[in-house]
Amino acid sequence: MIRGAAATASDASAASAARAALESSGSAIDAIVAGFFAAAGAQPDVLLAPAVALAAGVGVGARAFDGRAIQPGRGAPRPRGFVDGQSVPEAAHVAVPRSLGMLVLLHGYLGRARLRELVRAGVAAAERAGASGRAALLREVGSLGAVALRARDVERALLAVGGPVAGGTLTAEDIAEAVPAEVEAASTMIAEGATALQTPWPTGEQVRPADAIVACDGWGTVAALAYTRSDDGIAVPELEIVLGRDAVPVRRGITRLAPGTALPAAAPIAILQRSTFAAAVALTGRPKLEVNALGALLHGTALEAALHEVRTQMSADGALAVVRDDRDARAVNLAPGFMAGAGTRSTSD
Repeated sequence: MIRGAAATASDASAASAARAALESSGSAIDAIVAGFFAAAGAQPDVLLAPAVALAAGVGVGARAFDGRAIQPGRGAPRPRGFVDGQSVPEAAHVAVPRSLGMLVLLHGYLGRARLRELVRAGVAAAERAGASGRAALLREVGSLGAVALRARDVERALLAVGGPVAGGTLTAEDIAEAVPAEVEAASTMIAEGATALQTPWPTGEQVRPADAIVACDGWGTVAALAYTRSDDGIAVPELEIVLGRDAVPVRRGITRLAPGTALPAAAPIAILQRSTFAAAVALTGRPKLEVNALGALLHGTALEAALHEVRTQMSADGALAVVRDDRDARAVNLAPGFMAGAGTRSTSD
């Protein structure tokens, strides 16, 4: 069994929850899920944000999990579309969230703790923020999983800000059929015997940067999750959450993006594997991570210096990683403003 576990995140509340999950004998999957929910409790624009994840290790293979938002409009007639110069309502930018479905799928893959346990830090964070509606939604997620979005009051609140009456194209059918995807991760050999894993779908340079959580556990699993927050999102008052502006408004005379199409989202995460060495790496302030930059982690350089080199090569605001071998595990966080040692755990059994 791999000795040692570690976790960290670009958000301090997520890092603390991820570490706590490991300390409670949770898996790396539990750690990144708990971290996400903690961030979602503390901040209104996280819970339904586009999210992607990677997981690899013994008995896991190399898998990518797709929780990107998708274009709405299923089961509805094509709208006339907006013309140049016409004001586009906020509702037209509301996409179909798949983050919760992806997290439930990911948790079902190798989660050890119960989902209701993993949302507790998020519930507590929401209550501290005075967001009782968000805390209640997180509790429902802990009990029902992604089905919580189909609860009558939740669905009604989402349609009120993104549905046809508000000027959008979000439908109940969209919410009911928002199924996440799980596929083989893209694999690239970057050195002799060293492979980098990434999400297999294109990212694009125009998408917003993401926050991230990385973890490894004592069973040999490494995992990374990235989620894209919104600076100018669309509020859902009843739920005390904020939705991103991810959908593409329909334009008159222009072929519309088909409902159900996955929308671009940041994925600045990768997993590096070589023999008994593995690392989960993430960047902040960049929409993607070029795997060739990860070579610095293979040269025997001190981890902080190697991660600094990755950050510099990618012109990123910050970088974070967990690294493990057959002896130990360690986390390093170079995210801006992150306290040294926060969210870091290194153990030897």
